Amino acid sequence: MLIEYIVFGFFLAIGTIFYFLRKPEPAIISPETAERMKCQSPIERRLYDTLIFTGYSPRTQVPCGHFSIDIVLPGRIAIECDGAAYHSSPKQKSHDRKKDQYLRKNGYTVLRFTGRQINGNMKQVLKRIDRTVSKVQAN
Repeated sequence: MLIEYIVFGFFLAIGTIFYFLRKPEPAIISPETAERMKCQSPIERRLYDTLIFTGYSPRTQVPCGHFSIDIVLPGRIAIECDGAAYHSSPKQKSHDRKKDQYLRKNGYTVLRFTGRQINGNMKQVLKRIDRTVSKVQAN
């Protein structure tokens, strides 16, 4: 009986060692999930999810010079999601104006939405995005 416990313990130890030494399989995630993971705030994720659901192909945290654009739609449409905590100080507002100016100079159409707009009136946000996309595609 003691031998059985020793053999069982030996095989259990070997199995545990092999389990921890194995190479983990790489996680396979969709491109949409990879983009979503780059969102930096809940309002960005909410808008990103809504855009995906309505058939858009958004990209997130797209670099442009020394700036990063929250969400970009085809046709060089930059969407910025402004949470009150990060976009209400005079210094941050000045930074946002400079960023908008830089993006426009580099060929982007810039849309800004507050967290209140995204959380409270997504229908209006989507209407504005749809109008802008139609306008950009018409040109």
